[in-house]
Order: sequence, then C-alpha cells, then structure tokens
Amino acid sequence: MLAGFVAAVDYVESIGWEAIQAHERALGERFLAGLPDNVALYGLPGMEGRVATFAFNVDDVPTETAATRLSEAGYAVWHGDYYAVEVMKRLRLEDAGAVRAGIVHYNTSEEVDGLLAAIAAL
Repeated sequence: MLAGFVAAVDYVESIGWEAIQAHERALGERFLAGLPDNVALYGLPGMEGRVATFAFNVDDVPTETAATRLSEAGYAVWHGDYYAVEVMKRLRLEDAGAVRAGIVHYNTSEEVDGLLAAIAAL
C-alpha cells in the first residue's frame, strides 16, 4: 500500500502539479464554453474557484437516460446524488440528481469535444 502511495506521488511530481492544474483548467474552460444551451449547469459557471468536475442536466432528458447514453458513447459519467444528499436537496434535485462528468489531466481536447457532441446529441 505504501509503495502505491509513493508511486502516485512520484507520478504527480514527474508531471508537475502546476502543469496538471493548468491542463485541467484549460479542458474545463473548453467544456464550459461548449455546453449546449439546453444544459443546466450546477455550480460555478467558470473555472475560477472550481475543479473540472461538472454536475449538469439536459432539458427533457432523465439523468439516468443521459448517463446511460453517454456511457454507451464511451464516456465515464455518473448520475444521481453521488452521496451529496444535502447538496442535491439544496439544488432541489433530490429526486433525479444530476449527471456528473469529471475531466482530469490525462484527458484530451478531443475527448472533451466528443463528450460535448454526445451531450448535444441527447
């Protein structure tokens, strides 16, 4: 277990934390800029003060349906409350939840564009 932790720290150090943050921020900005008009985004509307994890819903598409179709298109997304029960209550989403997509440093611009296209196709 300790070897895995050390390897993870070495991996992040080899890339550089600042480089990871910059890449994820750029991809997050790309995602936000490309969201279709029929998508309701929850949380901050820009990348200032947030990480590249997004909760959203698509008009007239149940969250489970959206997540299933995005998954079938090859994107790892989730739906529901992700154990953030109180947050979903405050957002008045306790029944349906939201779709959740996370972008990390090993994702590419092409993957973000593909996810956006898949969301638009819903």
